[in-house]
Amino acid sequence: MANGDLIKLGTFYLAGAKKVRPTKPWRSDTTPPGAPSVGDIPSFSAGQTIEIRDTDASDAYKIQWREVKGGAKKLLIADRDLLVNVSWDDLNAQGLIFGKTITIDGQQYKLRVLTGGSNYRGADGYSGGTPTDNEWDRIIVNEAGLNGLPTPTASDLDNSANSTDFNSAHNQFWNWYYMYSWAQETYTGNSAGRAIRGYLSARGWDYYGAAARFGVGWRPVLEVLNSVPSVTLTNPANNQTLAEGNTLPVEGAATDSDSGNVLTVKYKINNGPTRALQSGVSDGSKPISFARTLTYSGKRMYDGATDVVGVDLAENTDHTLTVWAEDDKGGKSAEVTRKFRVIWNRPPTISGENGDLGIMEEPPSVEYTVTEPETNPFTVTEKINGQVIRTFAGVAGRQETITIPHELWLRLEPGVQHALTIETSDDQGMTSTRTYTLTRFVDKIVFSLDFATMQQETKDFFTTDVAAKRLLLTPIWDLPPGAILLVEVCNNAYDEEPSWEDATIVVKLNRAHLFANETKTAAEWGINFRFQIEKGSATQPIYLKGVGGAFD
Repeated sequence: MANGDLIKLGTFYLAGAKKVRPTKPWRSDTTPPGAPSVGDIPSFSAGQTIEIRDTDASDAYKIQWREVKGGAKKLLIADRDLLVNVSWDDLNAQGLIFGKTITIDGQQYKLRVLTGGSNYRGADGYSGGTPTDNEWDRIIVNEAGLNGLPTPTASDLDNSANSTDFNSAHNQFWNWYYMYSWAQETYTGNSAGRAIRGYLSARGWDYYGAAARFGVGWRPVLEVLNSVPSVTLTNPANNQTLAEGNTLPVEGAATDSDSGNVLTVKYKINNGPTRALQSGVSDGSKPISFARTLTYSGKRMYDGATDVVGVDLAENTDHTLTVWAEDDKGGKSAEVTRKFRVIWNRPPTISGENGDLGIMEEPPSVEYTVTEPETNPFTVTEKINGQVIRTFAGVAGRQETITIPHELWLRLEPGVQHALTIETSDDQGMTSTRTYTLTRFVDKIVFSLDFATMQQETKDFFTTDVAAKRLLLTPIWDLPPGAILLVEVCNNAYDEEPSWEDATIVVKLNRAHLFANETKTAAEWGINFRFQIEKGSATQPIYLKGVGGAFD
């Protein structure tokens, strides 16, 4: 802020009722030359209280001040009289002449009137007041030559009253035309008289009796006693959601225009204890920066090793970080707040992304790892189409591989999509799933009995005492036109090189095959058969669900 800046601050109350800012700030009993009508400044009645309270939300009720800084004092001078037909004694009785401390919007001020000189200088009152260092002449008339304040023209300083005075830039800035304002001083020529300024000339000086009311007004001045600090919060962003281990950076700067004030930046979360962020001595202009990183862990917020709030932070609830600054003179900045939420527990995380593995001729093999944000114990379950492949206790970060066992792979229907899933659940009940889809592709079915892995009771069934003469196979299948079929059978299955005989035609005809072989090299005789079905030119699916039969 600088000299001459317009400040809207506080609201004028008369007898407890707020008053709109006058828009015609001149006498209310007559129309001045050049003015459109009589003025609209409120008139005082004996016994009424005069107050300035906190700033009203409506602009019409906001008092307008001109900022002036000269020397050690910073003043806010009303740009017009707010009250008319009020005596010096009325104002003095309420402490409004020499000053009393008030608070507006949390800032303390000394509320008073300007000094205006105890007598006029020169031959008449249009030469200004004396002593010459009075505030009216130094500031309003700008004899001090303050940058940012207007300087009156010759027309503003003479004793004529006309539209030129009314419309002048100086009068529009200070509104002195046709309105006397009380000053502090007692007239040296008559102890019953009090100084008044303005009216026909910006430099006009006169005096009225201390008890006189008619035509004289109250132009308040605020002397800033201690500037309220201000805080700017650059971090954190509003409405963050914090999970285990996440941080909440608290960063920004505080300023205090009063040089030498000890400034302390403070914060709290919700209604928890107040903690200091930073402190320093203000030089009146340079911001004091602050930065602190809070960490969310185990449902609580920590400042280093200190539990900031002292209780668990609830889930699904807005929590409030509040930051403000205080100086050692009692000034306090406006509070700056940020909302945030917390998550108590998150599910384990499975690496990779859901996706389609495509068309596959062999069982897939997918590598993955699982991490647990809260380091809770967790279990991993692998499934194909909802059927459990395996379940085991997980180890965070360890590489795992999911595949489909051969016996389950063979049972998967070709040509349709299947779901391969990985599920992880921690001991708090949080679960995550990774799903891969795949389609099994089969263009050839090869099937035979494997004596090496066959259970003994099954092997006994296919073992014969002598060479079998006939074998009837009755497949359960769907063999569409165009499929290529080869069925082979033997009666010396235990030989290293069995004598395979083509039984394709008789199987298709549902007839028994007559064995031609009558020899063996192994110790035992045994029956075996094998099927090989190729798609060929078939356009329909091929199914082989099982094989029945008999032999002798």
